[in-house]
Amino acid sequence: METSEQNMIYMNDAENFNDPFDCLGVWWDTSILKDISEKQGLNFSVDYLDDHMDVMFKNALTPLKITCFSSELYNLPLWGNYAESGSGFVVEYNFRELNIDSEFTKYLYPVIYREEREDISKVLKLLFEVAVKEQGEFHPLLRLLFYKNLIKHISWSYEREWRLLFLENDNHVKLPIKPTAIYITDRCNEGNEDCLKLISQKLNCDLIRLTPTRNNKSFIFTEALVQD
Repeated sequence: METSEQNMIYMNDAENFNDPFDCLGVWWDTSILKDISEKQGLNFSVDYLDDHMDVMFKNALTPLKITCFSSELYNLPLWGNYAESGSGFVVEYNFRELNIDSEFTKYLYPVIYREEREDISKVLKLLFEVAVKEQGEFHPLLRLLFYKNLIKHISWSYEREWRLLFLENDNHVKLPIKPTAIYITDRCNEGNEDCLKLISQKLNCDLIRLTPTRNNKSFIFTEALVQD
């Protein structure tokens, strides 16, 4: 709650995520590495290049911090998985308020859901043609290393996830916008609700309670503004 009170978000490390394939959404045919080695005159074995590529992709995660959002407020599995079985809370933001030049706009992307990992063999071969010539911020392989973090298996598609990806030393980042609302369910205990009331007042946003509707055939919530 302290992070929310300060209008900050927690940027996690990919290795802590619950998906074993997280940030590993691409693959390459190792045979393409032989062509790359011969064309570039590298004289390295396929195994060496494959290990080198694997290390490079893993090292690219080391400085990367990620925060995950969802465009779906009423997703029941999300409440169960990420909000302490519904006893936690959800903070809502309207990122359309951000300026096009905001760093948050530049590095906020929707997750791409696939049945299979993306084959980057041909792209990798093309990139190596210029990779030996280009260095620094605009090195072409950097774009590929960034893209791989946005691909997940289709079984996760129910999350409708967006990701904010920063190269940060700190795990906490200040948001340039304030929440539009904070949501709780009827499972939130009284102590946490009182704390969230104070936080919502400080951030000038609504605190809304979601209660399962009892007399409706649909699985829907009833929304009610939590009053002082």
